[in-house]
Amino acid sequence: MKDTNQFEIIIIGGSYAGLSAALALGRSLRKVLVIDSGKPCNRQTPHSHNFLTQDGKTPKEIATVGREQIANYKTVEFYQGLAVEGVKTANGFAITTHENKTFVAKKLIFATGVRDIMPDIDGFAECWGISVIHCPYCHGYEVRNEKTAILGNGDYGFEFSQLIHNWTKSLTLFTNGKSTLTNEQTSLLQKKTLKFTRAK
Repeated sequence: MKDTNQFEIIIIGGSYAGLSAALALGRSLRKVLVIDSGKPCNRQTPHSHNFLTQDGKTPKEIATVGREQIANYKTVEFYQGLAVEGVKTANGFAITTHENKTFVAKKLIFATGVRDIMPDIDGFAECWGISVIHCPYCHGYEVRNEKTAILGNGDYGFEFSQLIHNWTKSLTLFTNGKSTLTNEQTSLLQKKTLKFTRAK
């Protein structure tokens, strides 16, 4: 870090969205600080897919290349830490990190991504992105033709079952309680020869 805490723009979050913003702003000769905790939501995912030119790379590999490319733009700086407080000031914003370091800027960009809310099932969080997956387009090919279960109900469970049935012929729908699928939806799923399991 240089001996200043004054910036034009502070970007909170340094994964793909934050890095994309930093790249565009760096190329615009803006003085930018990216604050990143180093804990993106995809950190457990073994590989990234359906990302043109990056298929099969780890999320960390992709972000590392992004940071290396942004390093060519000398008006962009990085701070490894967690932003914990933001205050509106007369001239912009003051952001304080968990280490009690404060940075100020005229503008803010929040690129913090999403936080997945896990159901209270033992082992679920540890398997997230590995064997418990949320996107068939990101992970479906790697588990094609394997026994697969969907945790869902109602219209969501029905539509998701329809969506992924071509990835596997051994598909079970767990409704996590009494099924709220209509009789027609249940019949359509069973006609696809899918295993349809309803909790009693």
